[in-house]
Amino acid sequence: YLWSFKSSYIQVFLLLILSLALSFLHDYYDTVPDNYFNPYGLSYQAMLYLLFFFSLSLIAYFNSRLQDLIKLTVLFLSIVPVVWLGTICLLYLSEQQVFLNATESAWAVFIIYLSWYLLIVFRLIQRFFHLPKHVATAYMLIYGIINFSPLFLLPTEPLWYSYQQIEKQFVGSKPINIEKVYYTQAELTNRMMAAVLTHKKDQADLYFVGFAGDAEEGVFMNEAIAAKEVFDKRFNTFGRSVLLVNNEETINKYPLANSFNLEKVLKKIAALMDTENDTLFLFLTSHGNEDHTLSVNFPQFKLNNINADLINTALNDAGIKWRIIVISACYSGGFIDTLANPYTLLITAASAERASFGCGHDGKYTYFGKAFFEEALAQTYSFTSAFENAKNSVYAREQTDGFTSSQPQISLGEKMADKLIELEQGFVAVKSSNWAHSAKE
Repeated sequence: YLWSFKSSYIQVFLLLILSLALSFLHDYYDTVPDNYFNPYGLSYQAMLYLLFFFSLSLIAYFNSRLQDLIKLTVLFLSIVPVVWLGTICLLYLSEQQVFLNATESAWAVFIIYLSWYLLIVFRLIQRFFHLPKHVATAYMLIYGIINFSPLFLLPTEPLWYSYQQIEKQFVGSKPINIEKVYYTQAELTNRMMAAVLTHKKDQADLYFVGFAGDAEEGVFMNEAIAAKEVFDKRFNTFGRSVLLVNNEETINKYPLANSFNLEKVLKKIAALMDTENDTLFLFLTSHGNEDHTLSVNFPQFKLNNINADLINTALNDAGIKWRIIVISACYSGGFIDTLANPYTLLITAASAERASFGCGHDGKYTYFGKAFFEEALAQTYSFTSAFENAKNSVYAREQTDGFTSSQPQISLGEKMADKLIELEQGFVAVKSSNWAHSAKE
């Protein structure tokens, strides 16, 4: 009999690799030539395999055959290549026919594939457990619901995306007049900068610039906005803070977060500052890449990523001396060598070789952003103390969630160390003054 063969964990492992490889190849060749790898597709695949194992475990348990789960898994994984090849042939034939449109053709292929696959599942379950047809049908339906419901209930994440797919996704959800957006950048920037206050005499002021680089996930926009709110309320940057954001929701509110606008805004900020005494707090949040660039991504606009050299040149050209730079991104420690100097405090969410966590959603903060801005800075006016607290908090959360430590980094210039004491004393003095004023009233 078919089920009398010997099964092993190595067979399961190899068949899983084969199954994943087939999905990988299909998604890749379906999106060439202009495509890129989607790491979130791996999470989606992992979820599908988890549901697959759960459904088989459930069926084996109900039939008191958990000891044969490995054999059952090998059987089900063995049919994947055949069904996959048959489906590819169906897709090819569907492209040659002229009777159905693309949507109807895709649904026809899916229905044929689903019917064929579930028929095989029914037969395997019936023969393996020696069940009557109506019982085998019930188990087949349980298997089908568990394994195929994510296709309808959750957004699909392929392993490869084409640029056209991303552009269609974004433009389809909210049409953007690209030409108009480009032409309004100067107006948006000038309007934003017109509201920024000049420095106060005999006082060291702090200015805030937030940069949310990636439009595909709302967390970067939300984190930049939330950080600005923290600084406006607690660190006296109200009237001295600006944002550059890539996101559909803010396309008519904030200038785009790109290299040109960053350079322009830094020069305008510097013109309003007392560059010998005032300090700039520059916050950049986005995806980070292993080549130590920050993602500047708004698919319709085809923007260029930025690196440490560009940021350093922009700051130098603007003439900004005192700098506090916080970078919330993977591999952001790779920016330290270029940006560090005696007048700079540089904080990164990860080391040069490690990923940071908390992106991939539309929440308020990444792991590091929440620990630093929302938690640590609520307890202290010291940026270095806040970093140490945030570093410990992030490490604890990563351990709980089973992630490899991101290893946040800090670089403090010797001149900036004294400047931070001056700034901290100023924040405390303003707080005391506000408290005294409120008590008097």
